[in-house]
Amino acid sequence: MRLFDLEPHRKRRQLQRANSALRKGDHATAIAEYKALLADDPDNTAFLLNLGAALHLAGQHTPAIERFERVLELDPGSATALINLAAAHATLGHVDKAIAILAQALEIDAAKRDLHYNLAALYLRKGLLPNAMAELELELALHPDHALASSTLADLRRQYLGRP
Repeated sequence: MRLFDLEPHRKRRQLQRANSALRKGDHATAIAEYKALLADDPDNTAFLLNLGAALHLAGQHTPAIERFERVLELDPGSATALINLAAAHATLGHVDKAIAILAQALEIDAAKRDLHYNLAALYLRKGLLPNAMAELELELALHPDHALASSTLADLRRQYLGRP
């Protein structure tokens, strides 16, 4: 009879290592740790999302897309998975597909942080300045503390409209 089960503590330390590696930009370690965690819990959406993020940041966009799509199979209402999926597609140059994916995310949670900002970035890539500015304004209406959206909108106003 075991008085103390070390398995939950081992898993917790492994998750801490994975999360820490992801935060520090050590993508190889994060990928290895999340894969190990998923070996025991293959349908854990948090592990899948973080593995997808690590893969995307490591430049492995197709495997990242596969993880985000798996999250959506398990949780079709995950706006976070949709935002990450759109980012991976955008990186591969699939801008129209990324916009369509973000439109799905808008239906799920239109107030999700960074959603309107990411959509603005895609509209800018397509040269749709009015759409981009409208999305940045929406992001700031929902999240006034979004410094990057604020500075991007100010830059666009200055550059294209000649006003602050």
